[in-house]
Amino acid sequence: MATTLSMIHSLLLPVHGKMLLPHATVAEVVPYSAAEPVPHAPFWLAGMLSWRGARIPLVFFEGACGDSLPVSEPAQQKIVVLKTLGEDPDLPFIALVMQGLPRAIKVDADALSAEADESSTPLILKHTHINGQAVYLPNLDALEDAIKAALQVVNN
Repeated sequence: MATTLSMIHSLLLPVHGKMLLPHATVAEVVPYSAAEPVPHAPFWLAGMLSWRGARIPLVFFEGACGDSLPVSEPAQQKIVVLKTLGEDPDLPFIALVMQGLPRAIKVDADALSAEADESSTPLILKHTHINGQAVYLPNLDALEDAIKAALQVVNN
């Protein structure tokens, strides 16, 4: 079967349920490692992670959405490094803690069925189903803004 233009190479990330992102937004998946704590940061900002010579914010998306942090062993956790969508040279990447490994999936853009958005957080654009599985699309712009705001408060 030939891949059509409406097929999007994506990843299902085990973050706050199942996060769906285009593969192109993912820079790398790495083993979990502790980040350097940021004093007075919100609980969902785990700290600054050293990655390829850069310091990038490591975030628990669940916490940023207002939920409690996941409870799992660090050995089960992975980190996904995402390319940011904004033009800010000070924040070219962000990292999220995952509760396992991502799964590659091809998504037919026309087949995404929208649900009523029950989200109470601006960090989720919409909930949908892929092959009968509930997933959500994150609002990466809003996440970037939340991280910038948290880091600005800490740095002032």
